[in-house]
Amino acid sequence: MQNLREIIISKHPRKVLLRLALPMMFGNAIQNVFLLTDMYFVGKLGTTSLAAIGIAGIVTSGTMSFIIGLAVATRAMVSRYVGANDYEMAHKSAVGSIFTGVLVSVVIALCGIIFSRILLILMGAEGELLDLSSAYLIIMLIGSFSMVYMFVIRAIYQGAGDTITPTIIVVGSVILNIALDRILIFGLGPIPAYGVRGAAYATVTARLLGALTGFLILLKGSRAFKLHIAHFSTTLSVLKRFLHIGLPSTAQHIVQISMGFIMMRLITSYGVFATAAYTIGIRMNLIALLPGFALGGATAAAVGQNLGAEKPKRAMQTVFEGIRIFELFFLPFALVYILFGEKIAMLFTSDLITIYYTTSYLSIIPLVYPILAIGIIAIGGINGSGHTIIPFFSHLVALYLIQLPVAFFVSQIIGPSGIFLGIAAGMIGQTLTILPYFLSKKWLTTGC
Repeated sequence: MQNLREIIISKHPRKVLLRLALPMMFGNAIQNVFLLTDMYFVGKLGTTSLAAIGIAGIVTSGTMSFIIGLAVATRAMVSRYVGANDYEMAHKSAVGSIFTGVLVSVVIALCGIIFSRILLILMGAEGELLDLSSAYLIIMLIGSFSMVYMFVIRAIYQGAGDTITPTIIVVGSVILNIALDRILIFGLGPIPAYGVRGAAYATVTARLLGALTGFLILLKGSRAFKLHIAHFSTTLSVLKRFLHIGLPSTAQHIVQISMGFIMMRLITSYGVFATAAYTIGIRMNLIALLPGFALGGATAAAVGQNLGAEKPKRAMQTVFEGIRIFELFFLPFALVYILFGEKIAMLFTSDLITIYYTTSYLSIIPLVYPILAIGIIAIGGINGSGHTIIPFFSHLVALYLIQLPVAFFVSQIIGPSGIFLGIAAGMIGQTLTILPYFLSKKWLTTGC
């Protein structure tokens, strides 16, 4: 455990970030195969089925607000105490995150049972689209505990500085998901074809087994951390810190996801072809963002440990290094999407209208990738310090005062492409609104 900690607080920030982020990038890329596998197999059932998992995906992304808020708090607290060489408090923080995960899972499942169909109707789903998306969504939300614990377990590992073990677990889960998708969607022998519902069954099962594997390895002891079943307890003060850090982080993602609901509602007003195109565009955009999510997580872990070790200058250097690295990953994606957007769209659909709108999305959003990279890594570093309130307000302003007005009014003039322009404007706004606080260095203290 000591070796990883010493590397993070003493080696060059670039080497530290690459050591932490590269396994996370690979893990996140493989994680996205969960989504692409569902899209690939479900797409064979028809455009309506593809649009169904797209619109349901917006709702499941909404539940991610609570899950990511918990993961951010877990990573910040575990990394802070590991950096301070206080493994007792790091252990209490890890256990606290596991206990909190029970509550989060129950809330998501109950809300899914009660509100899922209502939310889909509000986003414009009706008829067959509503039936298919509702069937998929209810299974995903009732089984949300599998997703909660996949994120919690990974955050514990990452906060402690071990990004290799959770990556291996994710790879195994994805391989299982691919196999189960093929069987449960189309059927095999005595196993019936569940269609769209089969995709949900496959994902929930694969994630559950992955989370269970990660937990058992923690009990045995990983490269950086070990859970002790004899001391499986936490304190009220730790749980309060989870709320202090996790609630603003949750609010950040609620703001993002609620805007996702609004954008989906706008796009569904243009029909099933535009909705399917938007679904493809979102997933391709997510692939480009995966290195940033990994670098943001690596930056958060490194910042937390360096601040715990009372090294704020290294924490700041780490964020700048993360921005440089992300730009190198982001720019090639931008070029590929802009130059080959139509060919990418044709991989998922043969419908000409869907291809046209998908190409439009992939011609607009990637133009702002270089600016977005700065904001993503800066927010990752700030969240890693435990100061999650200002990033919440940054998201609020960028999405509701910039993205929404642009998307709504411009789409009235030019159609769905106006929504894509609004999303690009919001990405620029996210970076511009967080920069003043980041450059002030007021976040270079532990907020947990």
